[in-house]
Amino acid sequence: MTENNEKKNNGARIAGLLIRAAVVMISLGMIYWYMESGFLAFGNVVGIMIFTLTGAAAVFWSPIKKLVKKLRGNKVMKIILDIIFVLLILFCIYCAAAIGLMIHGAKNPPEEGSTLVVLGCQVRGTEPSHTLRMRLDAAYGYLSDHPDSKAVLSGGQGEHEDISEAQCMYNYLTEKGISPDRLYLEEKSTTTNENIRFSEEIIKHNGLDPRLAIATDWYHEFRAGLICSRQGFTCGAVSADTPHYLTAHLVTREIFAIANEVLFKR
Repeated sequence: MTENNEKKNNGARIAGLLIRAAVVMISLGMIYWYMESGFLAFGNVVGIMIFTLTGAAAVFWSPIKKLVKKLRGNKVMKIILDIIFVLLILFCIYCAAAIGLMIHGAKNPPEEGSTLVVLGCQVRGTEPSHTLRMRLDAAYGYLSDHPDSKAVLSGGQGEHEDISEAQCMYNYLTEKGISPDRLYLEEKSTTTNENIRFSEEIIKHNGLDPRLAIATDWYHEFRAGLICSRQGFTCGAVSADTPHYLTAHLVTREIFAIANEVLFKR
């Protein structure tokens, strides 16, 4: 019996070490992915913090477990630790649900004849950024496959942009052969909510089909669809791929943006 117990204990130790090693490797990989973008922003900072703490917890699991056991001997600390544990579980469940909703939103096809709304993104001088170019390529594909559809190009002029995002999109699409009379420019918006709200004014003023096809990154489609629904539109997704080096940062940021949209923007 003692020998069997010892074998089981050794097996459990080895399994624990392998799991902790895997957690550390995954954490390091995720940290590298966040840093790959080459800049620090909300999504990167939060992601790096989360996976740094996760990796550190795996490395120092034994002393952490002893400390937690000691703290749980105090009734107040036990309650605090239980609350923290529940909140962590709920946060993990929410993150998984949010990513699932993003994936689902990206796979929602628009109705035939829908008006395309292309959501703006950063312009570098007068040229589209990598992300905006990918959105425009998705928009070009939709407009080519639906020659009777019109498009609203939505995006104002931000810092370090020599022209509005809408004008940049117009230039890109017309250079690729899309007729100018199919394109309407919305040049005031600075947020996704404004994209949809100001595009609505153009759609109504010009008698365009109120059913929308939203061209944006895949991860952004769910929140854009939620905003459209609140403003009375039915919409579908014309999803663009997201540059690999930006995906971790942008998806992390979107997880919090969805929560903000649901809780504070009614």
